[in-house]
Amino acid sequence: MYWQLLSSRVSCVVAASAAIAFAGCTGPNAPAEQPTADVQAEVATWWQPKPGEHKDWDWQITEPYDLSAARSVYDLDMFDLAPAGSYLEQANGTRITVPAGPLAGKLDELHARTPRAIVICYLDTGAWEDYRPDASVFPGASGSLPNRPTAPQAGSVIGWDTGWDGERWLDLRRATRSAFAPIIWARLDLAVRMGCDAVEPDQNNPLDNDPGFNITLEDQLTWYEEVAAQAHARGLSVGMKNGHDQSGAARRLVTSFDWALPEECGEFDECGELAPFITAQKAVFAVDYATGGSTSTACKRQRAAGLLDGLLKDEPPSSARRVQCAP
Repeated sequence: MYWQLLSSRVSCVVAASAAIAFAGCTGPNAPAEQPTADVQAEVATWWQPKPGEHKDWDWQITEPYDLSAARSVYDLDMFDLAPAGSYLEQANGTRITVPAGPLAGKLDELHARTPRAIVICYLDTGAWEDYRPDASVFPGASGSLPNRPTAPQAGSVIGWDTGWDGERWLDLRRATRSAFAPIIWARLDLAVRMGCDAVEPDQNNPLDNDPGFNITLEDQLTWYEEVAAQAHARGLSVGMKNGHDQSGAARRLVTSFDWALPEECGEFDECGELAPFITAQKAVFAVDYATGGSTSTACKRQRAAGLLDGLLKDEPPSSARRVQCAP
């Protein structure tokens, strides 16, 4: 399910790491330059949701799960959805076995529904998790991992903890990210083989989160752009997860992503930062964890910013709580 072009004038497409570019195309009208964002949007075959189209969506990345509701979109952990026989193929050809997850078979069931449900596959692209099947192949994964205030070991791409058990920030600096990026792209390849419609790449926003590395805003923004480009190169819809708290970030990244999923923009009064997505007619699946119902302050702030697809969820999100903010 790789990127397809709908024009008969173009016969092929190749993806670069940070941008989509055409190469090796045949015919007298083959383009000499990479397409603009508008052209990419016209020819893209991946899912591009508009604001308010999927108010009934749900996000469940931990137990308890309940997929019985006939929702148009489910956002679920990719490794939980993995069927038996799944694998991660590394750049050197090594295959890492991925065990069947607790939701094995559910992706196909959701796709078989009428109408067909969209499945977003959640995965970490900016953090290392000690419980994933590919954890051992990240540089620095062996031995005892230092934590703040002790600096990460030389040559390690694994930094300080994110606040979640077993999860640590990765070194997203432009000069060092190549040491682990192919491991992340192998995860995107798995998403394609599984049949995910979209991916929710998480933990790409270490800035101001004490990651253990001197990561700059430009490091963070270019990593977001590269993750989006790699997803699109594989025909996957991709959302901007968080990062909206950095001034101007959403304005720069809106052309790279198809939708956004900000956490706690209502609680911290940051929903207005997502305005570039609404202006571009791209859905913003906002999630807050504040107590209360649809009249909570968080929900009111989501609606005031024009966000039409917001929810209140439990943390981490499961089937235990779902309150729809949008009317």
